[in-house]
Amino acid sequence: MMFFGSSHWLFSVKTFAAALMALAAAFWLDLPRPYWALASVYIASQPLSGATISKAAYRAMGTLLGAAGAVLMVPNLVAAPIALALAMSLWSGLCLYLALLDRTPRGYVFMLAGYTAAIVGFPAVDAPETIFDLALSRTEEILVGVACAALVSSLVLPRSVGPVVAERLDAWLQHARAGAEDALGPERAGSNDAHWLRLVTDMAGIETLAAHLAFDAAVERRSLEWIRRIVPRMLMLFPVLSAISDRLDALAELGGASERASTLVERARASLAFGTTEEAAGLRRDLEAAASPRADACWRDLLEASLCLRLRELLDILFDCGELTRALADETSRPAPLRFSVESRIERVRHLDHGSALHAAFALACAIFACCAVWIVSAWPEGSVAAMMAAITGSLYASQDDPTPSIAGFAKWTIVAATIAGLYLFGILPYVHNFETLALALAPVYLTFGLLIASPQTILIGLPLAIVTPTAMALQELYSAEAESFVNSSLAMSAGMALMAATTALIRPAGAKWRARRYLRANRAALAQAADMSVANHDERLMGLMLDRLFLLAPIAHAVGHRMPDALCDLRTGLDMLDARRGRASLGPSPGRKIEALMKRLSRHFRADAVTPSQASLRAIDRALETTRRGGDDRLLLALVGLRRCLFAQEPPPRSASPEIEIA
Repeated sequence: MMFFGSSHWLFSVKTFAAALMALAAAFWLDLPRPYWALASVYIASQPLSGATISKAAYRAMGTLLGAAGAVLMVPNLVAAPIALALAMSLWSGLCLYLALLDRTPRGYVFMLAGYTAAIVGFPAVDAPETIFDLALSRTEEILVGVACAALVSSLVLPRSVGPVVAERLDAWLQHARAGAEDALGPERAGSNDAHWLRLVTDMAGIETLAAHLAFDAAVERRSLEWIRRIVPRMLMLFPVLSAISDRLDALAELGGASERASTLVERARASLAFGTTEEAAGLRRDLEAAASPRADACWRDLLEASLCLRLRELLDILFDCGELTRALADETSRPAPLRFSVESRIERVRHLDHGSALHAAFALACAIFACCAVWIVSAWPEGSVAAMMAAITGSLYASQDDPTPSIAGFAKWTIVAATIAGLYLFGILPYVHNFETLALALAPVYLTFGLLIASPQTILIGLPLAIVTPTAMALQELYSAEAESFVNSSLAMSAGMALMAATTALIRPAGAKWRARRYLRANRAALAQAADMSVANHDERLMGLMLDRLFLLAPIAHAVGHRMPDALCDLRTGLDMLDARRGRASLGPSPGRKIEALMKRLSRHFRADAVTPSQASLRAIDRALETTRRGGDDRLLLALVGLRRCLFAQEPPPRSASPEIEIA
């Protein structure tokens, strides 16, 4: 059973107050559709004030852009209905394509621009001369609604984004420490998919929430700098933890780590739980010393050195994250000097999945055009409503791998909302004679809508109810209701969503597995590019793209056989190749050619998209290891150890000396 707390009730009361303010302002301004101002409050309102202001600002921009698009298209194409339908469909598809590529709260601007053009343009088809007035009034109604939502959220018991981000970061950090302790424990059981998924999913949610900090007046500007620094360090935790698990597995296959390495692992595990600053500093020095292998080091020694290097990085990452989290929670403090240098290894960039975005945009455009075709052929007076609802629902759920169930759920709650609107229109509103009694009459259902929106478990119920109920009710300053028009509009809403669901099911059958294959294939292409030493690559950007695909893979991992370990191994491979390329400068011309030849082989392997590299690549790695061990940078040597473990984990340890091989 769902119970709502005080924070849910506070949000609901504030949102209802803002909605009444917007409705009163729309009545006072004599706007033709005041119910859009009311609905906009519920669409823009969020429990956190910064998120509300962010969504309000983006909604205002999207509305202006969409209204301008409708004003350009309708008067010029109204004489050619098919051309107008095609133009509106393509416009919505293009805007959705841009929104899906953005993947930040800013993408809401493009998504809203797409279906706002449909909302403004389709009703004006029968009277194109009114399109400008319709676009203007629609914009005014939206601006009134979002302004009231932002004003109430900011002034009445505001809830800042900053403390919530700090709280979630602290919870994430605790979970990361617990996960690291488990990974270092004696009874660890290999890769834990659920553990990886939780960390990645929580990280993605924190980053999305932190995007609203810039809109929160209560947050100091330097908090944005702390977020900018903490995010790449959080990202690097995943490949570092994965590498530690791999090295421990490799040592276990060789009979276990040495006493020195085992002691360092136990000290690191204890430090994660309750280590003091002095103990951590001493451990860090010991790990740094152990991460420098001797010239005559055997394979076990190299694995232990690599393990110690990653353990030191793990401790540094967690230290930095802890300092930055405390600085976010207490804006009067500053973090201690950061230890982990990440900017030279990875850049926070986002993967642009043009294929998926085009696929979703094509499905939306086809659905809208199909609705328009039915409307044109049948001359259905309410056909514009069906086309509008197809545009709205298709845009809202386009980011999902299978939007059909969500669209069907939206349609189900639309029927409930239409029923509620009908009860009000024909049973309650005839007895309402002033604004005060209207507020009292609306309070029970709209306070309920606010409670549902405030909870993540019920927002998908509350949002369609809050959007559709005022629209179907079509509140005006003077009561007017016509049963036939109401029924036709309600049926048209359902028809538009049904057609959207059917079109989506036909055009977008691919789903999660198709997307996962695209991400993993894109990672292989990035690895091929990173291995190509003949060109100057932006390696930090390539690694950032691979890590971002890890975030895209996490929500669908359960549907694709938990491919997280594969993506993490690819990411570790890329980081090791980056270290190897940089370490090339520490070698002379002749030894350096061994690294170049190895990279050439790896580039060919990844471009061919082969399942496993050739034995020639294995021999090239072993030869490069032998050459580097005799005189080279420690980081380069351990990068080669990492590459061998990533690409040839099942192969036996290398011999102390490899025969000379010729690499084409």
